[in-house]
Amino acid sequence: MKPRPYGEQWRGLKGYRVVEGADEYAHVFGGEDGDVPICKLCGTKMHQIICFDLKDPRLSELKTEGLSRLPFVSCLNCAMVWEPQYFQLSNEGRALHVLRQDNTENWTEDDEDRLLVPLPKTRLKLVEMKIDDIPLDEAHYDTAYDLFGTEYICRLLGAPLYNDVPQNLACPKCKGDMMYVGALTEDLGEPDLISVTSFLFGEMVLYFYLCQNCLVLKTEIQGT
Repeated sequence: MKPRPYGEQWRGLKGYRVVEGADEYAHVFGGEDGDVPICKLCGTKMHQIICFDLKDPRLSELKTEGLSRLPFVSCLNCAMVWEPQYFQLSNEGRALHVLRQDNTENWTEDDEDRLLVPLPKTRLKLVEMKIDDIPLDEAHYDTAYDLFGTEYICRLLGAPLYNDVPQNLACPKCKGDMMYVGALTEDLGEPDLISVTSFLFGEMVLYFYLCQNCLVLKTEIQGT
C-alpha cells in the first residue's frame, strides 16, 4: 500500500475554500463567459465549472502576463473527464482550445443524469482554509477528506489533498513542471453547497495545474 500523501511541509501554505457567496471579485461557478471548447465525445460545449478573477490579490501567485482570469474547464457528462486533458489558454484566459486529451473510452452520461451546459451561474467567494483542511498527518488527512465535498466543493492553492501524488506534471510544450492550482469535487452538502444546480458527477476529484510560461491548463482526476 502506498503511503498517504500528507506531511508538515504543507503547514505554511495559504489556501482557500471556494464556496457560494458574494465576493469583492468576480469569482463564479458556471456560466459561459469565455470561448469554451466543444467536447469531441459529447458534441456539446464543455463545462466552465469555475472561473477565478485574477485581479484578486489573494491569487497573486497565479497572475501572469496574458492571464487575468483562470477557468476550470472539463466535460462532466462523458468519459472525457476520466483521463488527463491539456488546454491552451489565450485572450487573458477567455479562450481555451484543446492541446491534448488522453481519453480512450466511449461513455456518455444518461440523459436524465446529465449536467446542464452551461452550468447555472452563481457567485463564489474565497475563505481561508482551516487547520482541519490541511493534511499535516493521518488524522488531519481523514478530516480534510470528510470536509471536502460536504462543506465546500473546491480547494484553491495551499496544500493539495491527493489520494496519490501525481507522477507526471510536465507541461506538454516546455516540459517544465506545472504548478498545482486547485481541486474540485461534487456537492455532497446538506443542504446543497451550490444552490443553483445539483452538482453531482461521480466519486472523483478533479485536479487542475497551470504552466505559467506557456499558459497551459491541465486537468486530471483521482477517485475518492
